Amino acid sequence: MKKERIAAAVAWLEQEKLDGLIAFNDGQNSFLDSNAVYVFSGVRPIGRSAAVIGRDGSSTLIVEPAWDGERARALSFNDRTIACDDLVAGLSEALARHGLSERALAVVALAKQSRALDRAVRGLLAQEPRSADTLASHLARIRNAEELACVKKAVWIAERGYERLMAVARPGMREFELAADIYAFMKDLGAEDNFLLMSASQHNLAVRAAGRRVLQEGDIILGEITPCHQGQFVQICRTTVLGPAAPVLAEKYALLQAAMRRGMDAAVPGATMGEVTEAMNDVFRAAGYGDYCRPPYMRVRGHGLGVTSDRPGDLVDDSQVKLEEGMVFVMHPNQYIPETGYLMCGETVVISHNGAISLSDADASLDVLSL
Repeated sequence: MKKERIAAAVAWLEQEKLDGLIAFNDGQNSFLDSNAVYVFSGVRPIGRSAAVIGRDGSSTLIVEPAWDGERARALSFNDRTIACDDLVAGLSEALARHGLSERALAVVALAKQSRALDRAVRGLLAQEPRSADTLASHLARIRNAEELACVKKAVWIAERGYERLMAVARPGMREFELAADIYAFMKDLGAEDNFLLMSASQHNLAVRAAGRRVLQEGDIILGEITPCHQGQFVQICRTTVLGPAAPVLAEKYALLQAAMRRGMDAAVPGATMGEVTEAMNDVFRAAGYGDYCRPPYMRVRGHGLGVTSDRPGDLVDDSQVKLEEGMVFVMHPNQYIPETGYLMCGETVVISHNGAISLSDADASLDVLSL
């Protein structure tokens, strides 16, 4: 299964009449962006790295620093792994081995690297390379069975993290204390990385990173929980009330749940992200909140999840990106409502032939913690 991305890259090279490609990464991993080296190697780099693929299907991974070689070799599905302290020297060796220094090549994510590395790489090549920055994200837009299994495990971790939040949150805690507890708990469950926004207020304007604010009775706790398991990021969005909740909270939260259901029904293969967004926005318009379906009252209705692929991109009303069966992303009709403040409701979904399917065991609801 892992080498299918190499095969897809080779098919693209043949179609474009190119002899090889080089994909780059600077060691940064974002759940909002595709990591091209990960897509073509199965390794999340910790430093500068490159993956070289020849039109004949041969491939080499180059990683910095040299001491990361053992880990990289154990994870890589490439034919060869070069671990070094000078990426340019390692890349020069790989290009010579593949016989690609004089050939027509494509580069992926070179534009995101430092200017010095860009100059050095171009100095190794006899021909100006062709930019193909979206290639890795495009080829990896459909999760394979192995990746989908890791996605499901990551969602399981996220849900357990939320259960932990509900178990330990109490008045008197600081936000960062609660966030640290959740983070450590999910690491123990197998999350190698986590992006966590978690904040609380009696009337939230938006969600933010945890700070020093002390939790109080009546607070609305917002949680955007985004763990990564074996290279697969997921996200769930939750809203929790510390103590009794005013009836208006449940009434308004039901709008988010209705928008979520409408969006999931609309998210069929062939539908555009814009059409799904409009289906969700229609719920708020019908309730009189049409003027709030824009920043700063909300950002997007969902988005892709790297590190594998950021496709299908953001759920916004002008997106013409079409959904395909097997795509995975987060759908979240998070919304500021004047009577309640900002509320959150969101799930990681996979596209099926008749709509989006939530990967959570229990979909978002307005949870109230008894004190």
